[in-house]
Amino acid sequence: MGRVKGICYGNDAFPAPYNPSIANSTLVFFGSDNTADYIGALFRKDYSNSVQLWCQNEGLPSPPQCRWDNVMMYNMGVEVVRLYDWDPRNSHQLFLDGIQIDQMGALVSVSNYFLQPGGGLPDMNQQIPALIQSFSKGGDYHPAVQGIVIGNEFDLAGNGISVANCVAFTNAWASIEQQQFPNHRKVPIGHPVSFAAQNGQPPCWYAWNQLLPQITELNSRLFLAPQTYNTADYLFQNDGSGTGWVDRTYNQYKLPIWFTEIGQDRTKPDHINIVMGQLSGCINYNKQNPSKLIGCCMFSYSDKVWMQGTSEGSFGAWTHAGAGPVTVTYTASDFTHWDVPTLGTLNIDQIEKTDLYAAVKKCYGGS
Repeated sequence: MGRVKGICYGNDAFPAPYNPSIANSTLVFFGSDNTADYIGALFRKDYSNSVQLWCQNEGLPSPPQCRWDNVMMYNMGVEVVRLYDWDPRNSHQLFLDGIQIDQMGALVSVSNYFLQPGGGLPDMNQQIPALIQSFSKGGDYHPAVQGIVIGNEFDLAGNGISVANCVAFTNAWASIEQQQFPNHRKVPIGHPVSFAAQNGQPPCWYAWNQLLPQITELNSRLFLAPQTYNTADYLFQNDGSGTGWVDRTYNQYKLPIWFTEIGQDRTKPDHINIVMGQLSGCINYNKQNPSKLIGCCMFSYSDKVWMQGTSEGSFGAWTHAGAGPVTVTYTASDFTHWDVPTLGTLNIDQIEKTDLYAAVKKCYGGS
């Protein structure tokens, strides 16, 4: 696939006053969909909506510049962007077209909502075609789409998703794709899981032992999607068994591995060397064993603005550093659905590099 060097790009991209607990109170943050077209001021070189041209790369200082996340990722050496929340009612063509132009790909996401019995799961026969269509362009998956991740950490009880939910949705996806979208590329599909060690089994194995035997129609396209913060030694040298976890896991399942999250937060000792070891370990292992390990997605692009200074909020290569030059306002015509009455606004905030930026850039060979 050639897309080894990845980064995670989710609700960490949002500026203040974003907070997931109140996100659905405004249309601009509804669904935490950070790559919808109306969020373009954060990731585009230029952005305009029904109100005005808000920012443009050329012609500075007026109008002011967008935050330009896509190019920032490209300059770090990123080859693939792993996404999280995605509402198929929104257009995402600005983001997908942009990363294609910038020579990157995307791991597009089926959000947890679609796997939850209290969410989109009962309507999956309608939701799946809508999702596939939203990932598409010109009768096929968008050229930027390198793979699809279904859910995020279904193995954690707090996410409200069971193995049975994942199985039902995934098998339905395969059937609907074949019947309604027969000319679409057969892109790889994975199910991100936490690195939990359960029932005396190595990390992730308990979840996969339940999930994989029940997925009947996608075996040739599946990849394993672990999310780990373990060191390179554990992953590639010795996990306590005398063999590295990656070799041991591939030998068990004979499916390629794609780390959909890997990293270390900046409150931990030696975090720079840990992250550099993880990323360089993945890159080197892929060169020697491309059929076993597809790549890695460093977690994450930026700190979570509502958790800055905490362990969970300190994984970013960038951090939010205050209000930017302009606040984007909207009218109802900028949105395709109106679940709440309040439009909201979007700050084009300033972000600053953390000490992990240079580590990622060095490993990824950025410019």
